[in-house]
Amino acid sequence: MSFPLIKVCGMRDVQNIEQIASLCPDFLGFIFYPRSKRYVRQSDLSTEDLDKLLPKNLPTSIKRVGVFVESPNVEVEKIVKQWKLDFVQLHGNESPIFCKKLKGKGIKIIKVFSIGKEGISIPMMREYEDFVDYFLFDTQTPEYGGSGNKFDWDTLKTYNLETPFMLSGGISLEDVEKLKGYIHHKCIGFDVNSKFESTPAYKNPVLVEEFINLMKE
Repeated sequence: MSFPLIKVCGMRDVQNIEQIASLCPDFLGFIFYPRSKRYVRQSDLSTEDLDKLLPKNLPTSIKRVGVFVESPNVEVEKIVKQWKLDFVQLHGNESPIFCKKLKGKGIKIIKVFSIGKEGISIPMMREYEDFVDYFLFDTQTPEYGGSGNKFDWDTLKTYNLETPFMLSGGISLEDVEKLKGYIHHKCIGFDVNSKFESTPAYKNPVLVEEFINLMKE
């Protein structure tokens, strides 16, 4: 993977997944939260469709991320195995103990913190540091992401932990110059979603390609 890392989240349509995969982002995200507009129901994909998403057809260089909101450990582990996920992204109030248990199973973890007007809570994040691979900072919203809204990126100036993080929340092509400037030395990548969609869960390949090319140049 090359820096900055680019994650395209909220994928569902098989053809669209193949289109976006051809652009070689670092991560593709699949949402397993039933209340999301981008929820991947098992009925949405036939066995044949799911087979197309397996590493033999999807480049192994693209890491597969499953997004969960307070799902039971057993369900997360089942979907990790079924989808051959490389990471799980925990978007709810999952505890450090919950993360520790998954980490103990050899599962890589991205823990999301939703940022509102109160900013970031360093003491809370510190409790997770031993059990996660990355943090992801997103805009606080009742829908747990995908709102298309930004939070105040200046609040990240107080972040002083060792865990690297990814930035999310309303990122669009118009943000490229700012993103390529100094955000934070621990920021290793960017997560895009709704601002690159034609309809929920369907990403515009032209916009995604332009973003990736601009960010990687």
